[in-house]
Amino acid sequence: MCESLDRMREEARSEGMILGRRDGLIQGEEKAELRILTNLLKKGISDSYILEITGVSSELLMKAKQSIH
Repeated sequence: MCESLDRMREEARSEGMILGRRDGLIQGEEKAELRILTNLLKKGISDSYILEITGVSSELLMKAKQSIH
């Protein structure tokens, strides 16, 4: 019984670590995209062209615009 609980605890811990890494990677990727979008906006590139060449969502572009102001 105790071994089963230990195994379940270890599996839960491993799953938590995997989910944490995945979330960290996603946040890091978004941060990098925001930095690129911010730079493009500062250079005066139009929203429609940025969306076309980057393929990011309009929501992310709006978030980048808000970070400038």
